[in-house]
Order: sequence, then C-alpha cells, then structure tokens
Amino acid sequence: MEYTKLRTQKVRFLLVIVTIVFGFVLPSYLGNTIAFPESENANINPPSLQENTVYLNSTPPIIDGNLESYVGEWSNSTKITSEFGSPYRTMTIRVQANDTHLFMGISYISPIFVPINTTIPVGDTYNNESHTWYSIVFDNNDDGTLGTELSPGDSIAINYRAKGAQDSFVNGTYNNSLVLDVNVTGTENSLAVVNGTVKDDFGDHVISIEIAKELNSGDKEGNDIKLYPSESIYFLILAFENKTAVYNYSWLDAAITPWKSFRLDTTYDYFSYIENYEDINIITYVDDSSTTAMKNFTSIHNILYTYDMNTTYIRTSDVYEIRTDGIAGVDLFILIGYHNSLTNSEIETLRVFVASGGSLLVLGDATVSTQAKLNELLRNFGMEFYTSPLYSKDTAVNSSIVINPESIVNLPYIDQPTYFTNQTVASLDYYGTAINFTNGIGEGIYQFQEGDLYDTLNISGDFFIDSDKDGEFNSTNDLSLNDSAVVQAALELQRGGKLIACASADIANASFIVERSNKYLLLHQIQWLLNVQNLISYDNFNVFEESVITGDAINVNITVHGDNDTVEDNVKVWVVVQELKTDKNISNLSDMGDGINFNGSIIPEGVKAKFVDISIRMHKRGFGYNETELIEVYIETILSGNIRIEYVSLIVFIISIGLVGLGVFALRKYRTD
Repeated sequence: MEYTKLRTQKVRFLLVIVTIVFGFVLPSYLGNTIAFPESENANINPPSLQENTVYLNSTPPIIDGNLESYVGEWSNSTKITSEFGSPYRTMTIRVQANDTHLFMGISYISPIFVPINTTIPVGDTYNNESHTWYSIVFDNNDDGTLGTELSPGDSIAINYRAKGAQDSFVNGTYNNSLVLDVNVTGTENSLAVVNGTVKDDFGDHVISIEIAKELNSGDKEGNDIKLYPSESIYFLILAFENKTAVYNYSWLDAAITPWKSFRLDTTYDYFSYIENYEDINIITYVDDSSTTAMKNFTSIHNILYTYDMNTTYIRTSDVYEIRTDGIAGVDLFILIGYHNSLTNSEIETLRVFVASGGSLLVLGDATVSTQAKLNELLRNFGMEFYTSPLYSKDTAVNSSIVINPESIVNLPYIDQPTYFTNQTVASLDYYGTAINFTNGIGEGIYQFQEGDLYDTLNISGDFFIDSDKDGEFNSTNDLSLNDSAVVQAALELQRGGKLIACASADIANASFIVERSNKYLLLHQIQWLLNVQNLISYDNFNVFEESVITGDAINVNITVHGDNDTVEDNVKVWVVVQELKTDKNISNLSDMGDGINFNGSIIPEGVKAKFVDISIRMHKRGFGYNETELIEVYIETILSGNIRIEYVSLIVFIISIGLVGLGVFALRKYRTD
C-alpha cells in the first residue's frame, strides 16, 4: 500500500512536469524570439588641443621690443621653445594672431649683442658692418628647405641692412641668398623692434624682439605667406650674432634654430571624429625617379606632421617591402611615382588593404613610358593611368593646362570646411596624363562589395593622349578623348576602403604646393581618406519584428544625418538581409520628407537558415558608407495545411492539459488506498 501510494505521487509529479514542459517550454521554443538593443549615439568630443595651436584674438601686442608693454600683452600667445648657437642657447618664441596679422615675441639671453650702427647718414639704408641681426624664415611649400629658386621661402629680415624689418625671401643659392623683396606684387607691412640693451645680473644681454607680419599680403609672386585659420606652417629663426649683413650658407650651423610649426585656429567650429591625432599612422612611399625625387615630395609628409600624426617617409632606395603585417595598423598609405618595381605580392597586399577598409592615395608619374605595375594595381579598382602625356588639340593650352573650379566635382569633402582647412580650392595648374575607367563608373560591385567609383577632377576641352609624344595631335597615333579628360578619380567601398588616384604626382609637387589651391585640395582629400570628417551617422535604428513567418515583411526605420547632426541630401539608405554574412536581399528605404528619417520593409527570400541578420546601410558620394549593427530575426516556417507554428504550440499545450486531466481522473478512479 505504501509503495503504491508513493508510486502514485511520483506519477502525479511527473504529469505536472510534463504539463509545464509541453505547455510552456515547447511553445516557447517553437516561437522563440530574442531581444535586441537599440543603437546608442556615440558621444564624440572635439579633438584634443594640438601642440602649438594659435588661437586668434582681437588684442594685438604693441610692437616696441618690450614684451611687457601692458599687463598680459603676450598672455594669450602660444609659447614655443627652440635652441640655437654653440653652445646652445634657449629661445622662447611667443606666437599670436588676429584676423589680419601674425605677431611673434622672441626672447633669449646671450653674452653677444652688437646693435646696428645707428650713425648711418640719412637716406643710406645699407649697413654691412658686423652687428647682431636676424631672419625669420617661413616654409611656404612645406618642403623642409629654406627656399629654392623655383619656390623661395618667405622671410622677415630684422636689422639686416637697415634698422627694423625688411620684407625678403630666400632663394636657396649659396651666397647672398637672402634677397630683399623690393618687387612685391602685394603689400607687406612687417614691423620689428629689437631690444638688447638690458643686461641681467651676470652681464648677459636680455634680448627681446617683437614683430608683426601680414597673414596675406596679396603677393601674386608667391614670395609671401598666405596663412588662414586652420592652416599650419613651419618656421625657423636665423640669429646672426656679430656678423656682417651678407647671407652665407656657411654660417647656418651656428645660426639656425630647428624647424618649428604652429597652426592657426579660431574655436572648435568644425566637427571631427578623431580625438587623438597622434594615433593616426601614415606611410608615404616615393619612387626615386627624377620627377618624384625626395626633395619634391616631402611636402605631403611635412604637412601631415604638423598635425601630430605619425608619418613615415620611405623611398624605393630604402629597400622597403609592402607587407600585410607592416601596414596592418596604417590609416593611410600614399604611393607616389610609377613604382615599376612593385611585386605581385605587394600589389595583392595593397588590394586587400583597400578592400578590407584601408585608405590609399596614388599619385602617378606621366613622364615614364610605362606604369604597368601601378596600372595592374589600379585595374583592381576599375581604372588605369594612360602612359603618355595629356595634351589639348589647342596647342596654346598644351604647356599650361588649368583645372578651373568648375572642373572640380562638387563633393562634400572638397567644398565644405574641414578640420585641416576651411579654404576653398581655386584653379590648379596641371601637367600629366589622364585616367581610363576600365569597367565603367558609378555605383556597383567592386572588390566583391558595394562601391562607388567617380571622377573628382574632370577637365573639359578637346584633349588627347600624345602616344607618340611629339606634342601634336596625330589621328593615326594619338588617342582622342574628345570633350573631356578625367585626371583624378575616387573610389569608396562599403567596408570603409577609400582610394584616390591622380594621374600626375606633379599636382602635389613642392613647387605646386606653394600655390595654395593645390595644398587645399590635398588637405581636403587626405582628411576624407582618414575619415576625420564627413561621415554619415545614424540613430533611432529599429527592427520591429523579432521573428517572422516565411513570406512576411520585416519593418525598419532609422534616422540618418551628417556631421554634427546636419541634414544631408542625396543620401541612399537601404535595408539588407544577410544569411551567414552573405547578402540575400536588399530593399531601398523611403525618405519621410525631412531628409533625416527613413523607413520601409523587406521580405526575406531564398533563406534556408532559421535566422537572418538585418542591417541598414547608408551612402552618400563623398561621405562614404556606413552600416548599422546586425540584428537577428528568426524565420518561422509554415507547416502543411497552412497551420502556423504558434498554433501547433497552442494545440500541444491544450493536449498536455488534457493529459494532466486524464491522469488526475485515472488516479482518482483507480487509486488503491
């Protein structure tokens, strides 16, 4: 009896368990759903302060040689320390600016100070006697040299051959290369005062210098700086102590300070996705040809260095190999020259680098007879360079092709203010070849993913490729391009890869960088390649269905905007169904009329797995691609007779309840106690 009673209790307990399993667990399993997190807005702060950033302010110093003419005269300046002489002496350089002028206050202590001869007869401005004099040199083209005959460095000579400041430039010749700029095409209003009469307790001279220089004199010859907010520039100081006023290179070792740089800025009126520019890694790989020699292309390297980026300059003579492990952490790879020594392995490494999300800038060399290896690389991305020069059938144009602003494709990374520069790109001088698109252009599939290939510089006119290189059009030998020629193109890929290819490296040559528009174009495009700005952001990303029956739609919506929550036009937004990371279905979303909110639906088709990943992609030409996180949605199949799974679960649950009832009835009817 006791045994039978105990067995009955166990049966009753098991029936209850069966009820729970069949009535709750099984239906829950058959119609299982998962919760998904809503996307969170990234809290993006402005970038950290860069070293030697000079903020514009409206209170200029008094240029009188006294650094404390009034309380706080230089308190808003940026202080830069430097050394010169042998033994080294420390020099403190204060830099500040307003909308029109650059101001510098310099001080150091020296046992040597010989003032300029003040007994020169009136009208005699030449003083070649030994005295202490200075020159502040600005690197106009960022090539790291004092100046060349083709690209002089701007200079302020102080107490050089007359008291005060003299506008001058450095032409790079050995003797007497500091030239007074007497034939200026602009207006240079530099001022300078030196005070070296004060001595400290040790009898050394306490020397202070104050200068004011126009940020933009309007000089059309390119001998004066043109400096605008958000731009940077290198400078150094030549301090000649007790020397005659004849510039000679043999004095430089003892008279020169290292190159220093500063960047003008206002406030953080830009938007940047980068907080720490020291984390950006850039490699510039230059071919050692005569047209892309190191001296011509250090400008790119030096410009980026002023923004505190990790920049590496490599030449082909350095026996460098492009390896996957060597460029894994690189944000931008710059390839300059024809690079006919590229191996198949290096070409494949660069292809995978871009296809996987890396950024590549290619500047070709049209002076060589072939760019086979470079074109082998570029054909992976739908383009190639012609290997002969680009000319116009109008012979008057051949030696001076000009790319006018209207030839520059209207793209957000060129025509919008950026962190690197807020200046617009004007006319560009051009010599080189053109680009041939090998597989058509526009949106399509590139490197097995969504991509957008388009021209960025497209000049109009009756152009031809001078195949026989005689400078004249010959219909038999030369290739006519008819109405236009593309000299630069860009590709942006869904996985984040970006490529800009220019058919001539000459556009970034140091002698052209001094033409400010070439520099502005370079800065705008490098910023885009680095993803510093002009990215599409999103929030309010919702997938409303956690599970669907085969044939039913999945509804989604999203809010899409540009930098700093701006409204962007011409944004393409679409929802994607992925099965095992492979795109199965794509459907465009509809703009709700405000340019920000998009919604729509998609029906998964051809899916065999039990779940799919739903994401939304966004694209705007010149901004690149962006993609939301993946959300899992379960696909429920339909059984025969069109009975849906949740109905089957309900039937199982009812049957389990019936079984429990039957079990209770049986226990009561046939119990033995």
